[in-house]
Amino acid sequence: MTSIKNQINYIFVLVVLLSFFGCMEEDISYKTTSDGVVVTLKNEAIKSGTSLVYMQVLSPTIIKIAIASKDSSLNMPSLIAKEKLNESVTFDIQQKDEIIVLSTDSLTVKLNLENNEIGYFDTSGKLLLEQKQSSIVPFRDSIVGNQNFIKQNFKYADDEVLYGLGQHELDELNVRGKKIELTQQNTRVSSPVILSTKGYGMYWDNYSKSIFNDTGDTSFISSEIGDKIQYYFIKGHHFDLIISGLRDLTGTAPMLPKWALGYIQSRNRYKNKKELVDVVKKQRRLKIPLDGIILDYLHWGDKGFGSMVFDPMDFPNPEGMIDELHNQLNCKLIVSVWPSLKKGIANWKLFDNKNLLLDLNLGDFGQVHDAYNPAAGKLYFDLVKKNYLDKGVDAIWFDATEPEQLEKFAQTRSFIGPTAKYLNLYSYYDMKNIYNGQRELSDNRVFALTRSAFLGQQQFGSVIWSGDIGVDFQALKEQVPTGLNFSMTGIPYWNTDIGGYAGGDPNEPEYQEVFTRWFQYGTFTPFFRAHGRRQPMKTRSGENELWSYGAEKQKILTKFVQLRYRLLPYIYTLFNQVYSQGYTPMRALAFDFLADSKVYEINDQFMFGSDIMVCPVLEKGATQREVYLPKGTAWFDFWTGKKYEGGQKIVAAAPIDILPLFVKAGAILPMGKVMQYVDENPDDKMEIRIYDGEEANFVLYEDEGENNNYENGKGSRISFTYFSKDRTLEIGAIAGEFDGMLKSRTFDIVLVSEKSGVGLFYSKEFTKSVIYKGQPLNIKL
Repeated sequence: MTSIKNQINYIFVLVVLLSFFGCMEEDISYKTTSDGVVVTLKNEAIKSGTSLVYMQVLSPTIIKIAIASKDSSLNMPSLIAKEKLNESVTFDIQQKDEIIVLSTDSLTVKLNLENNEIGYFDTSGKLLLEQKQSSIVPFRDSIVGNQNFIKQNFKYADDEVLYGLGQHELDELNVRGKKIELTQQNTRVSSPVILSTKGYGMYWDNYSKSIFNDTGDTSFISSEIGDKIQYYFIKGHHFDLIISGLRDLTGTAPMLPKWALGYIQSRNRYKNKKELVDVVKKQRRLKIPLDGIILDYLHWGDKGFGSMVFDPMDFPNPEGMIDELHNQLNCKLIVSVWPSLKKGIANWKLFDNKNLLLDLNLGDFGQVHDAYNPAAGKLYFDLVKKNYLDKGVDAIWFDATEPEQLEKFAQTRSFIGPTAKYLNLYSYYDMKNIYNGQRELSDNRVFALTRSAFLGQQQFGSVIWSGDIGVDFQALKEQVPTGLNFSMTGIPYWNTDIGGYAGGDPNEPEYQEVFTRWFQYGTFTPFFRAHGRRQPMKTRSGENELWSYGAEKQKILTKFVQLRYRLLPYIYTLFNQVYSQGYTPMRALAFDFLADSKVYEINDQFMFGSDIMVCPVLEKGATQREVYLPKGTAWFDFWTGKKYEGGQKIVAAAPIDILPLFVKAGAILPMGKVMQYVDENPDDKMEIRIYDGEEANFVLYEDEGENNNYENGKGSRISFTYFSKDRTLEIGAIAGEFDGMLKSRTFDIVLVSEKSGVGLFYSKEFTKSVIYKGQPLNIKL
């Protein structure tokens, strides 16, 4: 009897299910694919143009969402992100009532068939993000033809903090409650990536003018033009994992040449060869470390933008000048180039004859070449090669790669279609053309300084600077969160004109203070470069060299250049981690202290690497500043060795010659000798500072410095492991090798205290000094 009853119940349930799915057939259907699920929505979804949803599994933690009104749009490939990643992913698709459930071993994605909303959950069932209403609205105009306006609503948690979106001159980190236009302009760089304190990131995969809006009662991202809505959800319990996922998706950042980590001197502009070379000679004479100098625009005299020549009156025999810089002064030369060509000059004719120019004429600045066109990109690179690289120029500064005049630019038509649709990608394609050309040309690492960027550009050796910003404390104050938010979009190499761009008189005490505080901050940005158009501002800058700011300030500025060079072993290791681990060297505090909610909206402190906390002085006349010490570790004052417990605010001394710096307990800080340029001398004697209180580990990385052999494993790693309980340091056997690798060296080991291992200078007394020849050592301290 029980068996028959069970069979009747089974049949009843089966009939109900078949009836349910029969009804559902009218409204919804889905099919699994090898990498996800495609859902066809009907009824209300049709009205909003969002009848197709593709949830694609790229990795256990990366989900691509595409929403479209037709199959042809749904499957259009991204211009930036890879279609597949190099891993096989196990996932599961189920339907539970009116919910499609996609699961990996790291997250669960639920598509609600009643309202077409999507929820993202971690493995414990905690909701991370809700995708709300979607809309795709077709339109037509004379510039772009048939296109769509797209908009995606999201719901963020009340206590959630969001970062990223690029460089937007905000004086705070958190972008919640803000409306931000995502376009490229001088001083603004848009990269549509957000990181959340809930443990996820998102890349909005659209290249047209877009809006991030979290004001009022609604939160959305919209774009003026899009074939579909497309974005990538990346889960990660800390930000490094999310950024690493972004790099897996959009390209690995290569290592910069080692010299690019040193100090670079610049101003707008050096008038002639004598002026430029004399600056380098004086810097060497004063023993102020230097690795490069920049020759800014108009070095071509009256020949016009895009002529790519050295003016024969001001810069005769440029090859001889470069040879002197290289072989007598050990200094690299970076030269400024623009993407435009003056109408009528010979180079302009080369582009015009082949229809390789955009219909964007910037007057005296010239007509912009169509970087979206591979033929234009190749011709442009060939001219850069012929006129600069072949003469010995070490790197190029690509100015104005937004390009300028946004509204006019948006009206043009490029090789790949209406420029408005690809508005934010000009710099991406420009740097791609340059990088590929240089990689084919030589085995030297590519370094390019530029004023714009988009996610993915990190793979082209790009260093981005923040454009023509102001020169006062308010501008400096904005640069700190601006740079941190930019770094949280996956592009690791960023800097700012130290001292700001337009203005500032080196003879005025008030500006001397601004420049000094800015310089201290700039010491701890990925690229260390002073630049600006100082008073008197006519056709070019007044002086901007370190001695221009008076003897007292020169001494302070020199101190910080020397500190940068002492820290190069640490910094170079960080830059290898950028390549090998998807790391970010300039870090908002939430990177390393996500469990401490008090750091979420601290806008004026950051980590340089995971061990050094930088606390810039951003107020006029300040001789001290409040510092929050994140909880979970103890902290050492870098200058005094005094130890503090974390989780508290302190008042740190900040006289004009001090930038408050704190090193966390459990850090191992390798510090080299002060050199006048990188690799002036071998690092055969290195101070190893150990900040006691926790177990510590550091893996020192070294390689050949300028070529790409590191990509083939040519490099060495030496591991340092400190056991606090018994004060023992283990130095592991050297792993790897490269040409010129040291066979023997001295490590002077210092347990940091208020008596030793503090400040700029090499410690006079060591806890222990050892000779290291590549074999393991176990040292009792």
